[in-house]
Amino acid sequence: MTTTTAATQLPPAEYTARSDLDRLHADALDLARRTARMAGALDHGHYSAAGGRARAAVAHLWRASEELHGAFHAAPPRCAGPEASLPRLCGRRMRYLAARIARRA
Repeated sequence: MTTTTAATQLPPAEYTARSDLDRLHADALDLARRTARMAGALDHGHYSAAGGRARAAVAHLWRASEELHGAFHAAPPRCAGPEASLPRLCGRRMRYLAARIARRA
């Protein structure tokens, strides 16, 4: 008995990595929002010290989400395979930076 996996091809590693980064970024933002709501609830009464610590955690979570967002933009493009050439990856980065500068102007 032979089985074929032609219909169930796995996505390239870069696509999976970028999707995972995108998912982790969204999860980190969600966790930061939930923690901020909890810090607001803890800020009153005898639990104000816990609220302050939760607010510090929110700051760390926001920074972590920004790092994940930066990693997403620095990752190889979804259409690039593992053997993508450095000029192709650098060209993508240059186009991204040019578009970003154009938006500011």
